[in-house]
Amino acid sequence: MNDLSDQAVHFGPYRIHPRQRLVLEAGRPLRLGRRAVDILLILLEHAGNVVSKQELIARVWPKSVVEDGNLRVHMAALRKALGDGQAGQRYIVTVAQRGYSFVAPLSIEPMTLPTDGAPQSPSHNLPLRRTRMIGRQALIDALVQQLPQQRFITLTGAGGIGKTTVALRVAELLIGHYRDGIHLLDLAPLSAASMILPNLAALLGLTPGENASLAGLARSLQARQMLLVIDNCEHLLDDIALISETLLRHAPHLHILTTSREALRAEGEYVQRLEPLACPPATGNRAQALGYPAMQLLIERATPHLWSVALSVAELPLACLLSTLEPSDVETQG
Repeated sequence: MNDLSDQAVHFGPYRIHPRQRLVLEAGRPLRLGRRAVDILLILLEHAGNVVSKQELIARVWPKSVVEDGNLRVHMAALRKALGDGQAGQRYIVTVAQRGYSFVAPLSIEPMTLPTDGAPQSPSHNLPLRRTRMIGRQALIDALVQQLPQQRFITLTGAGGIGKTTVALRVAELLIGHYRDGIHLLDLAPLSAASMILPNLAALLGLTPGENASLAGLARSLQARQMLLVIDNCEHLLDDIALISETLLRHAPHLHILTTSREALRAEGEYVQRLEPLACPPATGNRAQALGYPAMQLLIERATPHLWSVALSVAELPLACLLSTLEPSDVETQG
């Protein structure tokens, strides 16, 4: 067994810091669930050897009784996050009747310790990303570069087009860039404007006295350097516009990224509209269709629910329609 506690492990585009439980992809944090990280670290300890299912379960769930299915679920999530099996890359293989083995070449390097005062665990409340991004990378890269200078960006577009997915990916790539973290406020559950400030204050860890008014909340954020992501603003446009203007005016190091079906029309707002992913013509052939990002998204997310992988030409018109929907919407279609 290799002791990796004081080492950094590098394989493919990934660099792992076991002590910090930090997984970097091309220098950017890769968000994995706690169990998936546990599994990866155990496999790396035994790189090149088979680790039995029993040992993995005993170490990942030391105080619980779980079935093999739990392990398979988290192993699948780990493989998907690493892109295992894509573009010919193989990291983890299943050994029938025995267990799993990490098979990719890796290198062990001295641990690079964080500089004084640098946070080891960036503060954020972003949800775990369980799917890979398809067809929006150029836009995401542009937003990542633009947001630190622009300060206030709203992503607009039709319902289900992917605004939330893009916003969360942009925020995810900026983890570690804001001293006081990244905070996501989802307005979908809020039915009244009076609920915004109390929820925002609670999200930011402010005391009751500090969240009594918008002015008080703005004053409390003056020294904070952070990103605020406000999702699903369309039913509270005027209120979010006023709140955003006030906070940005009083907090010079605050950046705001919002999503809405239409622009907030707020002072200083930059509007980025999302267009549908490129979709193949209904008269094309299957090989051409699979080259379009909308179809790639549909096949990856909806195939287990709708079709076999052998999508026929006759199904292309329906596939073209469904491929413009958000993955969560696609999965609910019958």
